[in-house]
Amino acid sequence: MAKNLNKQSNRDDSIAKTTSSVYERVTDQIVSALSRGVVPWRKPWKGREFLPCNAASKRLYAGVNLFTLGLAPFSDHRWLTVRQANELGGHVRNGERGSLVVFWKILSGSADDEESKRTIPLLRHFIVFNVEQIEGASVEPLPQAQPVAKIETAEAVVDSMPSPPRLAVHATSAYYRPADDLVAMPRIESFQSADSYYATLFHELGHATGHPSRLNRAGVAQTTHFGSEDYSREELVAELASAFVCAEIGLDNSLIADSASYISGWLDALKRDPKAIVLASSQARRAADFILARHVTSEHSAPP
Repeated sequence: MAKNLNKQSNRDDSIAKTTSSVYERVTDQIVSALSRGVVPWRKPWKGREFLPCNAASKRLYAGVNLFTLGLAPFSDHRWLTVRQANELGGHVRNGERGSLVVFWKILSGSADDEESKRTIPLLRHFIVFNVEQIEGASVEPLPQAQPVAKIETAEAVVDSMPSPPRLAVHATSAYYRPADDLVAMPRIESFQSADSYYATLFHELGHATGHPSRLNRAGVAQTTHFGSEDYSREELVAELASAFVCAEIGLDNSLIADSASYISGWLDALKRDPKAIVLASSQARRAADFILARHVTSEHSAPP
């Protein structure tokens, strides 16, 4: 029995040393890239052509509509009102439910002189239906997106993450929302490569590890503001965690340069704090281990 325990202990030590070596190697590569200067921040998914828009007018929807329509479970990003669908020779299929679009209409108040005139914002709304909910309408077919194959090893990591957040995969951008523990991602077809898709997904899952139900990291568990030091540090943690996971499962190594590019901007926000990358690396190791379903402790009980 003691021999078996010793063998298991030695095996665990070996795995830990290998993992630590991978993480250190990735950190060194990123630091080296930063020292040489890097390209502007990355955004690996295609943008404007996939944003929710009106299929008749081609106008993009704005404001909160980008998120509400972007999260709808359709592969087509175009929408029509019932009237527009009818004008295009089609109709909404029976039983389909529409989506709400809101906008502000500015009304001018009545007054005798120009200085006394007031503008009154009035919130208006209407209902739209996705092109996939409509039959017979004369709408141009979407251009065929280049197929992007899923990577089995990456999918296995996502599927095995303990107590994972909810995942929405038809969003217009990538983000993590702590309030409802939601990771939103654009479709994999909208990315330049499968590797870029998973690197972005692991970044957002990196943020999700900071949720109070997981590692309880200050940059996620507490309210932070864009541009603040806590926000900047959290971005460093998430990007490093993504780089670590990608290295572990053998995704495209050129993504390291992209990570360095992204991290550079947040280091600027931290005024090039020399300790920032080291502290973030420590927290990112725990985040990566959590995503990879390895045993980790919370931020409060773990050493810095």
